[in-house]
Amino acid sequence: MFNGQAVKPDENRCAVVAGDYRNGSIGTDSYAGFVHTYNEACASNVTDQCLPPTGDFNAGSVSGQCNQGALSERYITVAGAKDVQAALGFARRTGVTLSVKATGHDYAGRSSRKGSLALWTRKLDSLDYAPSFTPLGSSAPPVQALTIGAGVNLGEVYAFADRHNVTFVGGSSGTVTAAGGYTLFGGHGVLTPLYGMGADRVLEFRIVTPDGEFRTANEATNPDLFWALRGGGGAAFGVVLDATFKVEPAMPLTLSLMRFDATATNTGPFLSLLMNRSAAWAEEGWGGPMDASTLALLTPTLDLDVANRSMEPVAAYVTAQGGTVVLERHPSFYSFYTKYVAASSSTGAGTATFATFRVLPKRLHRSEEGRAAVASMFQSMMAAGLKPYVFQTAPSSYAYAPGSNAVHPAWRDSYWLVGTSLSWESNGAGLEERVRAAALLQEVSGNLTALAPEGSMYPNEADPWTEDWRREFWGEENYEKLLQIKRKYDPDGLLSCWKCVGFEDKQMETDPAYRCMGAFQRTSV
Repeated sequence: MFNGQAVKPDENRCAVVAGDYRNGSIGTDSYAGFVHTYNEACASNVTDQCLPPTGDFNAGSVSGQCNQGALSERYITVAGAKDVQAALGFARRTGVTLSVKATGHDYAGRSSRKGSLALWTRKLDSLDYAPSFTPLGSSAPPVQALTIGAGVNLGEVYAFADRHNVTFVGGSSGTVTAAGGYTLFGGHGVLTPLYGMGADRVLEFRIVTPDGEFRTANEATNPDLFWALRGGGGAAFGVVLDATFKVEPAMPLTLSLMRFDATATNTGPFLSLLMNRSAAWAEEGWGGPMDASTLALLTPTLDLDVANRSMEPVAAYVTAQGGTVVLERHPSFYSFYTKYVAASSSTGAGTATFATFRVLPKRLHRSEEGRAAVASMFQSMMAAGLKPYVFQTAPSSYAYAPGSNAVHPAWRDSYWLVGTSLSWESNGAGLEERVRAAALLQEVSGNLTALAPEGSMYPNEADPWTEDWRREFWGEENYEKLLQIKRKYDPDGLLSCWKCVGFEDKQMETDPAYRCMGAFQRTSV
């Protein structure tokens, strides 16, 4: 039964989904699928969903009762600007709410909205290489660039860039769209320490704003909108159709890969070593993910001999723990990506995975007291059964012009983004278990904030129940400017998403679409 009506299952489609349920591409290539299942369900109503209760898709999954959850009952497959303009006009006439989804790789429930008309942009799949690109109306020198449709994911972008012998600077997950939330909320990855964040590298957007106008936004044309789109978030200022990014030449990279079996006593010294080396590694261009017992960093600046010396203190420790140390040269980023990332990446597909990640200030790396405080935070996470993650991906060596985009300024005074993730056990988890999981996530977020109050939460990987989210995501000054731009281009508030620019905290209680997540907000706001 679906929504109280008898429905005959599509056995062929069920077989396809069952065969690859944990593969994120299954969800991202259809409107109704999302990487994390709470985007499809009403998280606080365990009966308002249509998901396999155990988290595994099998024949038993299609029996019994299920309901619509957070999914829109109607969606438009966007093929161009006219589709968006028609949807905006319809919303203005009827009062229907709108939502925007590309691939649905979303940790905060922003890509779905119960009761909305959804705009699905995954089919905006154009890819163009320009050896000499100048933004509309600009007198800036031309650069190599890629123009990328709003539905194109990073895996597709990396393959296309490699065919044109250039490097696209992006993130690690292949299912994230380059011109979507990745860039609109900031965008970090292994090459961002040297080459900047996604929001730093975009040259131009083409967008339909809520007033129905098709616009180009760059530094010379609609510069206020361009500023807001670079870090100010998605589904707030319009529906992006495509974006153009500067690219780098193809470049060889050196990879350092280390791993050992974690014990109760050997993770603390390892994390301390990582923190002690962070500043030097930033200067050398190393970037990538680490945790309590692994490291995977790349740099385009060092050959194998110099890289070996750079990594020697940490490599010696890992070897002493019986671990493995790999140091190798790759002819291009795509060579590394296909060998290590595309072949083995896991995004928690088919699970209700939440995250909380905070940008830490450099001051914590510069004193014994600061390093001890970070180490204590890691230990408290592990004591709670959580795994701490570190991303050495802050744009610490990138020549940023202060105030040139809406990304939180804390990113410019940082080496590390740190945090953790957690899930409730299965889609069949009871409300009590879900409340406990949400409370634990909020507790960790509070501890991270206390550790580094001048830092910031990264909106793409933030606790969805982040308190004081305007300051945490953008900073108070940036947010006030973003809100003014929002009101200019969307005076009627046609576009809204969870804790995006223009969102009102009272909506957690008054808007049925937001109650599903709002029920878990620990502190009344």
